[in-house]
Amino acid sequence: MDKSSRKKKKYCFFFILFLNDLFFLILSFLVAFIAKFGFGISEEIRPFISYYVFYSLFGIVVILVMLGFNRLYSLENIHPGIDINTKILLSAVIGIFAISTLNFYIGREDGYFLSRGWLLYAGLFSFLFLVLGRVLARRIINIVFNKTGMKRNAIIVGVNEEGRRIAKTFHKVELDSANIAGFVDSSERLQKDDDIIEKFNDFKVLGSLDDIKDYITEYNIDTVIISSPGMRYDEVQGLLDSIKDFDLEILMSPSLFEFSVSRMRMFDYAGIPLIQITQVTQDWKMKVSKFIIDYTLGILIFLFFIIIYPFVGLAIKLDSEGPVLYAQERYGENFKKIRIYKFRTMVKDADKQDEILSKIYDKKSGFKIKDDPRITRVGKFLRKTSLDEFPQIINVMKGELSIVGPRALAIEEGDQLEEWEKKRMTVKQGITGLWQISGRSDLSYEERMKLDLYYIHNWSLWLELKIIYFTVLRVLFRKGAY
Repeated sequence: MDKSSRKKKKYCFFFILFLNDLFFLILSFLVAFIAKFGFGISEEIRPFISYYVFYSLFGIVVILVMLGFNRLYSLENIHPGIDINTKILLSAVIGIFAISTLNFYIGREDGYFLSRGWLLYAGLFSFLFLVLGRVLARRIINIVFNKTGMKRNAIIVGVNEEGRRIAKTFHKVELDSANIAGFVDSSERLQKDDDIIEKFNDFKVLGSLDDIKDYITEYNIDTVIISSPGMRYDEVQGLLDSIKDFDLEILMSPSLFEFSVSRMRMFDYAGIPLIQITQVTQDWKMKVSKFIIDYTLGILIFLFFIIIYPFVGLAIKLDSEGPVLYAQERYGENFKKIRIYKFRTMVKDADKQDEILSKIYDKKSGFKIKDDPRITRVGKFLRKTSLDEFPQIINVMKGELSIVGPRALAIEEGDQLEEWEKKRMTVKQGITGLWQISGRSDLSYEERMKLDLYYIHNWSLWLELKIIYFTVLRVLFRKGAY
């Protein structure tokens, strides 16, 4: 991206974010006043309203200055993160401290000290409103960037599966909708990895890393993403030196997809940058939380299942010959064999059609095929609405499955798991999971496996509830199931 366009983008970012912060800070001090004194202003507090207005304005100015001092109006800080929220909290605390300090000296002369309750509320609401307000602001900023042609143009260094996954993720985030111009890599690696390049039919391999400056100019690039684990220190340093004259955002992938950022802490040890990863274990809190969710939600879903069973059962019977429920042997936790139940969506004896089964139980196909000829008319509707999954609540009530967890694998599929993939079998399998809400059947097999491992490595109550919430949305919008 040329310097004038980048400058325009920076000004636009600053203007929207500054006005957003100003609005939410005014709102937070107003809400703090109402929370402390109520809507009806008493006679006792009426003479001092001007004090609260003055100190509110003073606090807002201090907080805005601190946000600017912490570079929170810089385009490089458009991405949300724990460090951003920490800086917002620090700014709010300093703002309230500045109000208290000023009031301490002025209050000694006029005899009025501000309410400590109001100060507490003002600090709390300033932090919360700024964090939530910036979520809204980022959405507005991305919409403005897209509408005005200031969309992010990115180039990825590293022709490999990791880079391809990053590109696909950037494409899927509709709000940001970054344009991936293409991939570059060293001439040696490009010559070696001919088969990998062939898989990049949905993205463009531009050419050699030596020509990256030409590609940056040609494609108006404003973001360079380094996703090449094989690059040596001197290569990375050489790359950064070669593009230092461009006004670019540089992002680097640490090749740790299955670990949540909340579990990582980067620090410097004697000049060496290290990433500390917190271990997540299946402790009693996790087991108790999942037990409560499974049986509380399970009872409600089971009641719904009983209500719809006669209607769905009748539709299945009228549409095709065979039983209402279909039972299949699958692998549960630690490869224990269990029989799971679903509403039948295929013709009778569908699991005896060897020609089609050979296509499904093939890792290259991702163990799924579109337009499966065995699916009945009612079956298509049941799959689109995910109603076929409801009988699995029987397995949940029996303690064989969980509401959330990696999908229980068919025996033929489970037997083909690679060693690193077997980690997904160490927890109770579930009806829904991360990959179901992240694209469902539209994801590749490897992506589904990595999302299952991400869930295991980063389990939290918040993640569990988030998956349940987004599963409901996915079911309602009927996206990705076949």
